[in-house]
Amino acid sequence: MNHTKRKVRILSIDGGGIRGVIPAVVMEYVEAKLIEISGNPDARIADYFDLFVGTSTGGILSCFYLTPDAGGQRPRYRAQQATEFYSKYGVKIFNESKRHTWFGIRQIVNATAYDAAKFEAILKDTFDETRFSQLLRRCVITTYDMHKQSAFFFNSREPEHKQRDFLLREAVRSTAAAPTYFPPSRVKNLITNEEMLAVDGGVFANNPALCAYAEARHTDFGHISKPETGDMMVLSLGTGGGNLDFGDMSGINDWGAIRWAKSAPDIMMDGSVDTVEFQMKQLFGALEEDGIYHYKRIDVPRSERRYKPDMADASPENIARLREAGEAALRDARHEEPGRLGLDKFLEALVQNG
Repeated sequence: MNHTKRKVRILSIDGGGIRGVIPAVVMEYVEAKLIEISGNPDARIADYFDLFVGTSTGGILSCFYLTPDAGGQRPRYRAQQATEFYSKYGVKIFNESKRHTWFGIRQIVNATAYDAAKFEAILKDTFDETRFSQLLRRCVITTYDMHKQSAFFFNSREPEHKQRDFLLREAVRSTAAAPTYFPPSRVKNLITNEEMLAVDGGVFANNPALCAYAEARHTDFGHISKPETGDMMVLSLGTGGGNLDFGDMSGINDWGAIRWAKSAPDIMMDGSVDTVEFQMKQLFGALEEDGIYHYKRIDVPRSERRYKPDMADASPENIARLREAGEAALRDARHEEPGRLGLDKFLEALVQNG
């Protein structure tokens, strides 16, 4: 690989609810490997990427890796703690927060399946009063602004003239506000006091890798400005989508509003993932032979997707299956063959580009 110019190193993480366990397990390995390769026991994920981009659960993970400690200079959390977050709090966020239904009548009045109160309390405990601008690296997470009816990108390095900053916990809550799962999130701009009503960024970018690419293309990173494709290294993590269960579809023409309301978010959030993956491969496939060092996608092989399709099933049994899926994704990622770079070699190149 040509090392004459340091690459912009990008981490992109998909949305997927409780399936965030999968990329969390992968990143636990990544952090341990970075420590091994660098020889620095204090190395963290934040030290080896210039841009973090996440949607929904991927936004949660991105912010976890970048939340500053009390001194404001080093990461507060290790990758292992991000994985533990799902095991520790998943049941409270989902299973214990499920609204009770009486013959389906509640869903006619309020279609959101989960109360957000416990989720918001957990986020407050996890991120305190940290502002989005205080994250240790440039970070972008997606949401959809319902007032303006447009995509919105929280950016930890906003130009001053935009007059925008937000509480980290509110930004995270909004990127994870999946329709029919959680109610929309109210996010206050701390500078202007304007309020945004937002829902999960997965409605338009469940795989945010292309958003990450576009963000990088118009950004000045200091060591390089507006990098081209060959100036980037992208690690893109999936959450094992494509495992949906719509039940018996023989009567799909007669599905009512409630059945479609329950299915539509899953369809929207899953449908774009493979499309973005194809587009990214086209972009980076045009590079010369060392292009395999520039883009690495990690996801669960379809034969290993034995977890529940419900993105909100945080039962201990399903968490265990998701951990196993994360390990399966790692085994597949580390495998090398002609034209396919293993994860370990990719990480070695990542450190060398530091």
